[in-house]
Amino acid sequence: MKLARLGPLALSATLLGTSCGNDDPEREIRATVAAAAAAVESRDVGFFRDFVATAYHDSRGNDREQLLNLVRGYFIAHQRIAIVSRVEEVRLEGSDAAHAVVHAGLAGQRVDESLLSGVGADVYRFDIELVDDGGKWRIIGAQWQREVGE
Repeated sequence: MKLARLGPLALSATLLGTSCGNDDPEREIRATVAAAAAAVESRDVGFFRDFVATAYHDSRGNDREQLLNLVRGYFIAHQRIAIVSRVEEVRLEGSDAAHAVVHAGLAGQRVDESLLSGVGADVYRFDIELVDDGGKWRIIGAQWQREVGE
């Protein structure tokens, strides 16, 4: 699958379901990576609808609806999905914004979670912008690039 289609899926998948109720937003964002893997692997589009902010725009020109359509299409085309992700950095920008660097790999089968390369997965680096939207972290923008196998 091409980067333009795969990137938004992995991007959304890496940072879903965060709640801002915790006293440690950085820990919340990091914990979201694990929760997001389950959402991707279960192909739960509803999870994505809740997470992606109405104002979402990415570096490829996708808005919220385009991103959700890409996610739906990827789920239809791939009946089995495995994701491995790692948060490299979380930088808080005030009390209601954050930037995260995440590495994520998608494969059609379960892989060793200690690996992000050499497993037949497409691996990407994502620079993700998040905002606290009424007590819930939502993604509002991102840039991504393929890391392995170009």
